[in-house]
Amino acid sequence: MHEAERNPFLSGPVFKPLLKFMLPVLLANLLQAMYSAVDLMVIGRFAAADTLQLANAAVGTGSMIMVMVTFVITGLAMGATVVLGQYIGAQDRENASRVIGSTICIFVVLAALLTLIMELLAPAFAARMNAPSVEMTTLYIRICGGGLFFITAYNVISGIFRGIGNSRLPLLFVGIACVVNIALGLITVYVLHWDVAGVAVSTITAQAVSVLHSLLVIKRTALPFDVSPRLIRFHRGLTGKILKAGVPLAFLDLLTNLSFVVINSVANQLGPDAAAWAGIASGYSVDNKLTTFTMIIPTAFLQSMAVFTAQNVGAGNRDRIQKGLRYILITAVGVGILLALLCEFGGAAMASVFTDDAETIYYAAQYLKGYAADCLICATMLTLLGYFNGCGHSTFVLVQGLIGSFVVRIPIVLLLQNYEQVNLAHLGLGCSSATIASLLICIGYYIVKTKRGTMLPPSLHTDTA
Repeated sequence: MHEAERNPFLSGPVFKPLLKFMLPVLLANLLQAMYSAVDLMVIGRFAAADTLQLANAAVGTGSMIMVMVTFVITGLAMGATVVLGQYIGAQDRENASRVIGSTICIFVVLAALLTLIMELLAPAFAARMNAPSVEMTTLYIRICGGGLFFITAYNVISGIFRGIGNSRLPLLFVGIACVVNIALGLITVYVLHWDVAGVAVSTITAQAVSVLHSLLVIKRTALPFDVSPRLIRFHRGLTGKILKAGVPLAFLDLLTNLSFVVINSVANQLGPDAAAWAGIASGYSVDNKLTTFTMIIPTAFLQSMAVFTAQNVGAGNRDRIQKGLRYILITAVGVGILLALLCEFGGAAMASVFTDDAETIYYAAQYLKGYAADCLICATMLTLLGYFNGCGHSTFVLVQGLIGSFVVRIPIVLLLQNYEQVNLAHLGLGCSSATIASLLICIGYYIVKTKRGTMLPPSLHTDTA
């Protein structure tokens, strides 16, 4: 049987296989967000009352650093996902196997480097972000940084499975991590009273359990590539191709999240006096988690569109790519409207899931009112970025992200902090300005490249029927 007949991404209906792939991605993103949010929920409910706001701010600020690092990993992993997807679409098992070998080598080196950076620079990160408790924040970052090997392994394994069109197994892996993290979080904080250290230990332990389970699954799963020790090395041409696709995305994610670190630092010093800083910082820490939840569906659009496009680029199905893009864009507009309404009118209700502290809830809801503008268009913008990633235009993705973050978002936020009456709602609106700018740039790029006929690269397809 021809591979295209077995792969629903490459033949037959377009929207149904996209939806079937996207739903597990969406659920995995939801569980990943819950996995991350458990730390703050447990601290918000069970930490000692006299240090609750400080612990809340420490976990929120520290997890901001860890999210930035994780996004660098997932950005680089997306490069491997796209390259692997192209060879899967082209039915090239040999090169797909070499992509896996090169990917393993790249990420072993990356994990070691990031671990060293987190352990050495944790105090500097906490201080630069104006954390209300530098000591608590440093502790959280160092413990989580010690588990970066497992965080890296999970994201790489999930990216590989998505690259071959299997989004169900990553859902299983993160589901296991989520359950373990909740159980351990309750034990370490509620029973053992480890507070910030407890949630950090729970996080990395849960990730380790998930990775070990995923390795057992790989041994029992039929894969469209070979995993062999002889292939685990830096294959010169393919390593360069993975890095060319992934480094711009990783760099973009690093700088984009760095811009949010700057915003976090500004938020931690808003307010008329030092007495208000802990409450505002605690509220913004909750917002860090809530905005992660609002990104669940838009991120699923990006990941699904990238894999769908990459596989069909490999197979040379140009019309099919355009049809998939139209379906996802229409869906993204509707999702954006719903997310914007949720942030505008449901901020307090969402924040109350994480804490009972009235001051924290008030400030969290305040930020979300401004952030609603971002939610309105983010799904559309990320769908286009997924399409560009799948087509191999990762350099453009980097450029538009740099413009959005460093020409628009950071200057506006730094300008806002100089006004005495500025609040978190203004900060949320300032953050949204970058997404608006990026969407306009993406639309312009799409129009120009489509008119010139240079959007889609040549097919990699070689018929092996």
